[in-house]
Amino acid sequence: MKKIYVVLLIILLTPVAVYAWNDCPYGLLNDPFPGQCTRYTDTDHDGICDHSQSPTSASTNSTQNLNNITNENNNSNSSSDIQKVNSVPSENYYLIPVSVSSIIIYLVTYLLYLENMLKRKIFYKIWNYVLIASFILTGLTGLIMIIIVNYGIGSSWNLTIDFWHAEFAIIMAVSTIFHFHLYWKQLKKVFTG
Repeated sequence: MKKIYVVLLIILLTPVAVYAWNDCPYGLLNDPFPGQCTRYTDTDHDGICDHSQSPTSASTNSTQNLNNITNENNNSNSSSDIQKVNSVPSENYYLIPVSVSSIIIYLVTYLLYLENMLKRKIFYKIWNYVLIASFILTGLTGLIMIIIVNYGIGSSWNLTIDFWHAEFAIIMAVSTIFHFHLYWKQLKKVFTG
């Protein structure tokens, strides 16, 4: 019965990972101006956040909506809204794709473990190593960022280090949940006495 649930979870989560290429951090679709978050970007000037729309809908909608949106923006937007949009940082973190991909990989390895195709010891080692590696990489990139900030080092690497720090932190958080799943009995003993 457990195997059926795991297979169903994999089937349900796979479309989320496949369609997560529109990189809106909140999973929004066609988010209109001024946008739900501070990462609103509208390079094609169609009035919809580029992060929340697919390239196919962006190309078809941009020609139809360009004149309407331009007129609406001229009538209803203040200069502070436009300045806020122009000052949006360009980096974006892949919370949903990284999380869902990690969950799918975990479920596949868990299914292999349930089918006795993967030994328990190896299954546990894989996810312990993922947790340790993501913890170390998150810590190292965090230390590098502290050094950069404290000493005012300006470099083109600053945003790259910040990006990878966040990505490794996402993997670490998700693999911590997996760790709780793996060691549930021991964790339960800690809280029950």
